[in-house]
Amino acid sequence: MKKRIGKGLLSYRGHTFRRSLLLILMVTTIPTLLIAASSYYIGVSYIEREVERTHKLQLDYTVKQVSDALGHLQVGMNQWTLNPLMSDKLRGIDFKDNYAFSKDFFESLTVLNNSSALIDQVFVYLESPPRIISDSQGIHKLVDSGAKPYHELLTVKERLFWRVLQAPALEGLFVIHKLPVIGEPFGSIMARINEKQLLNLAGFDPSLGGTAFILSREGALMSRDLFSPAVLRMNEELVQEINGKQDKSASFRWSWDNELYIVSTATIPVTGWELVSAVPLSEFLKPILIVSRLIMAVGLVSLLFVLLSSWYASVRLVQPIHRLLRTLISPVGTDPLLVPKDEIQFIEEQWRNLSTESHLLQSRLENQHSSLRMGFLLQLVQGHLQLLREPEIRQRMEQYGWEPDGQQFVVIVVQLLGFYRLQGSFREDEQPLVTFAAVNIIEELTGSDNVSVMNLHDLSVGLFIMFPREASPAEVAERLKQMASEIGQSLHRILKMNTVIGLGQTVSAISRIPIVWAEVQQALRHRKLDVPNQIIDLNEPMGVHAESRYPFTLEQDLIHAMLSGLGEESRRLLGEFYLELKVQAELELVLQQGSLRLLGAMQGALMKSDVMQAGSLFDWGQLYAELLALKDSDEMQDWFVGRIMEPLIAELTHHQNDRARMLVERVVGMIRSEYRTDISLDLCADRLGISSSGLSKLFMQVTGVYFVDYLTKTRLDRAKELLIGSELKMQEIAVQIGYQPTYFNRIFKKMEGMTPKDFREHHKL
Repeated sequence: MKKRIGKGLLSYRGHTFRRSLLLILMVTTIPTLLIAASSYYIGVSYIEREVERTHKLQLDYTVKQVSDALGHLQVGMNQWTLNPLMSDKLRGIDFKDNYAFSKDFFESLTVLNNSSALIDQVFVYLESPPRIISDSQGIHKLVDSGAKPYHELLTVKERLFWRVLQAPALEGLFVIHKLPVIGEPFGSIMARINEKQLLNLAGFDPSLGGTAFILSREGALMSRDLFSPAVLRMNEELVQEINGKQDKSASFRWSWDNELYIVSTATIPVTGWELVSAVPLSEFLKPILIVSRLIMAVGLVSLLFVLLSSWYASVRLVQPIHRLLRTLISPVGTDPLLVPKDEIQFIEEQWRNLSTESHLLQSRLENQHSSLRMGFLLQLVQGHLQLLREPEIRQRMEQYGWEPDGQQFVVIVVQLLGFYRLQGSFREDEQPLVTFAAVNIIEELTGSDNVSVMNLHDLSVGLFIMFPREASPAEVAERLKQMASEIGQSLHRILKMNTVIGLGQTVSAISRIPIVWAEVQQALRHRKLDVPNQIIDLNEPMGVHAESRYPFTLEQDLIHAMLSGLGEESRRLLGEFYLELKVQAELELVLQQGSLRLLGAMQGALMKSDVMQAGSLFDWGQLYAELLALKDSDEMQDWFVGRIMEPLIAELTHHQNDRARMLVERVVGMIRSEYRTDISLDLCADRLGISSSGLSKLFMQVTGVYFVDYLTKTRLDRAKELLIGSELKMQEIAVQIGYQPTYFNRIFKKMEGMTPKDFREHHKL
């Protein structure tokens, strides 16, 4: 039931007015003396307990706020250390020779300075050469003694930590993060905390008296008032009192300077600091004492005005309710308001609705962070949200700031090509940097709330586009082609890279986005190899291409050269193979299929070979995944050389060296056991089943001497032993070592510079 409210306030009498009048009458007729006595004798002790409990709760809430703020600051520091400007590029950098980098670097320091009210100043310490850098003071070089405190920070085990520094040129409380995030540190980011802002965040009210301060692990004390001797002395004595307590987390009462204080301490989880607050109890008890005595004094007089004051108070209470009702209903014109009979219930309902809307808006604001939006979008296109129904996905999108109702959706994938040919400008590990640059260029070109750009980190960029549902297919197709053309031209002009852009089909159901995304990814493999910048539109029919021929002969020649250990010949044949494959293949898909076929043929040949076990050298699953990710034929060719040919030929060479050593060792054994006979190189080669010339090369390669020279040296060494240690005649010694006597004399003199007879006589002396 509703009731109309006119302009006259006195003519309006609702439930609220009657209830408030009766309530005031009941309260004012309670014996005032009883109220005063109970409030004095009973209320004081109760209020003391409540003050102590409330003070502890307030302190815990304050600690949570401070901890959240410091935690956000730590998260910000972690994010900034992941900035490419804070990478290994800073190691030993000369800022004078890198103007563009220095400009971006100092701009980043300025942004970091302004990223949080808790940050007073941000410094960067670089160890080699030692220097301190800030956006306000520039670069300050450090001598050896001055750099020692900063160098010691790099030896701390944690990557991110808090410290109170008393170092030259820097003093105060710092949060420090070593650079880089992973690896041997070469410097650190040091953010000095604004202690005044930190204590403001702690919410200390100086009007209540007492004190509040933060005590660090190192014993450093941070207080709002550092210049008052009384406050400093109070803080120092309070610290001593706390240190003497076994349970430092419990609240306690502390008497100082004839004043009783409620002292509470709490630990800030993020830093391990102690937040200490001391509030004088008299400030809370003083109003109670005054009120109780005042009630006793005016109790009798107030009874005479109970009825009049009750009526007047009820009228005054109704007036703000009347204004609140008019504000909530927001009527048009001067007509009376039509409201429910129970005004309070109506206000509660309206308040709940406003509170619900406020929480919804707050949730949207918190979820507007770009990383969360992009994370959700990546999950959507990659099919990780398939368990969600269409309304649930749309609700999630609304929470992240999209307005999907009345929209149709398109996905675009931009694939960058030719990074391999830019190796002189970029390193292999800078692919994410190139992708990030492409994302920024595309965002500048699109610049619309209906276009969301996704960084896929593999030289590819995704776009999620929304068009009004009333837009015709022709309008959508024209806009998409225009956008794709601008993107391709800009990326080619700025990054010097070719592109292939896939345009997905237009859909009205968000749940179909993963299917369209997979279709676009598959369509990119149908790009033409001879066209530098292409646009593949799935809304148009795909052309039919002639079947390509695979170069089987070159494949067999290439595998044979590899298994034979012919490195140069293998590289030449690989180049001819890819040249022939590019002539036959028009599409990237065919090029990839041919490359995978070649890899499979190599795997099969190695597994059938008796030279080595294929699984002992290569992880074939990883090789197939790596090859499938390559887009350029030159890059594939170099990949085969580096990942297959060079390791294989090195392994074959090592295997051949072991075999040669074993053969030579067998020949040496034959020489030592059969040097008395007419042993020869041909005889040994026949026994081993190899050619004489091949055995000669192997023998020279392993021993460093020719077969004949080694055989001669072995026979002459034995002759020397017989000349010195026996009385055999020269003819007998010659026969013993396998020589004719005349040849023995001649070869001995040639090799030793004297005849066998002279050698014997010389050594007998």
